[in-house]
Amino acid sequence: MNDLIVIGDDLSSYIAASVASHLGLSTVHIAQNDSGVKNTIDGYTFNIDPIPLTGFGVGQTGLSLLTELTLPLTEQEPSLLNPAYQIILPEHRIDFFNDKDSLVGEIIREFPEMSEEIKKFYDAVSKNSAAFVTWLHDHPFIQPKSIKDYFNFLKFIPHLIRFRFDIKKFERTILQNPSFRKILEAQYALLSCAKEGYDSFTSHFHYSAPLRGVYHFPRAKQTLFNLLTKKLQATEGMYLSNNKFITIKKGKTIEAEVENNAGTISNISARYMIVSTKSEEMCFLLKGKNKINIANLTKPVKISHYPFTIHLGIAQKCIPEKMARHVAVISDVNKDIYDNNLILLESNVSPGEKKGSTDKKMLTATVFLPNDSTAWSKENLEAQAQSIIERLEFFLPFLKENIKFIDVDKSIDISIKYRNIVNPKYIPEKSFFTGFSAKTNKTRFRNIYLTGASLLTDAGTDGEIISGMLAVYRVLDKRK
Repeated sequence: MNDLIVIGDDLSSYIAASVASHLGLSTVHIAQNDSGVKNTIDGYTFNIDPIPLTGFGVGQTGLSLLTELTLPLTEQEPSLLNPAYQIILPEHRIDFFNDKDSLVGEIIREFPEMSEEIKKFYDAVSKNSAAFVTWLHDHPFIQPKSIKDYFNFLKFIPHLIRFRFDIKKFERTILQNPSFRKILEAQYALLSCAKEGYDSFTSHFHYSAPLRGVYHFPRAKQTLFNLLTKKLQATEGMYLSNNKFITIKKGKTIEAEVENNAGTISNISARYMIVSTKSEEMCFLLKGKNKINIANLTKPVKISHYPFTIHLGIAQKCIPEKMARHVAVISDVNKDIYDNNLILLESNVSPGEKKGSTDKKMLTATVFLPNDSTAWSKENLEAQAQSIIERLEFFLPFLKENIKFIDVDKSIDISIKYRNIVNPKYIPEKSFFTGFSAKTNKTRFRNIYLTGASLLTDAGTDGEIISGMLAVYRVLDKRK
């Protein structure tokens, strides 16, 4: 009999399993895929999730967790990206530097007519982000959970009032500029799990990401998956990858039957279970004599768009000399950002790298497609892949003739296979009282809890990390 079963392939599930085992719970982590396996195609190694990581600076959520788990980072220490990322428009290119003065100066260079408004905007970003970081540290569930929390929130209200006052002024000035507005929307799409809310209070937390630090691990999230799995196994936890569920029996004791790729069936029992909201095994929570509506069971946020990524092997000579590792490209400043108008790029070319040092470079290009069957038909995905190449022409004019490798069918398979790892775009419900978007990790079952980025969409990567920890704390509180 185990204490806990964790189900999921995303970062929050790996964190939940390793934290639980570290804190003394006998834990089994069951994953549909093996996220530690290299995503290698034709000799090119690509990251499973091309979205940049935040929260790994000194004293921040991710690095604090790794330190608490005593995970060694000597050979795999995250590197600080500077610029953190770039936003490319038809008539503008912005480098988002780590230093506030350099960042503001860069934006003013592109929009000199709005210099004073831009300075005021980033002053507000700094203040509001700092306020939210403090609130998140003291209230990791984000939403108030007790009378004391609600009293503390009353002290937070002046920040929200000041923000509403400031945003009205910005709406009359810089947000009237379509190019500047698209720059904000692109950053929000790059860093947030939510589709909408680029002008919300918590959006300032995301806009401060370059100042807080955007980081890169070798192989990105896969490095974290490997470290967390090793920690789980070092503390006598069990990691079962490439497994699918046959049955789950719910009750005082949870009994699961799983099958691996070789056809071997295992029976696993535990007192508690943590399930990722992205896991396909969520459907097993519905099975039983009494049918339960999953919306009533978990109250999940609505998924608006899923990421679709094409994987390219390219010659380095087609990459601009000072291209950042992460780039958001917008084709039309007057068009909706999710209407074939945004491409997120990740390359393994370092700015200033000597040309020809190695000519085998990877490039991923990600777009967000609506969550419907038509958008994800094979015919449409093939057309989208071609459209991505065509739309990148104004930014990378020599891309077509310098593509050394592309396998659209493989990219389609990867984008669908790893949906339960990468984050889609959610449309969360905001609290009428606080204005924050946060969901409880409780379910109607007393011994089953949830984890996943969708529960704390306001906090981005930090929210995904925190949700894994909070699910474990729920289990520990229940055992007392």
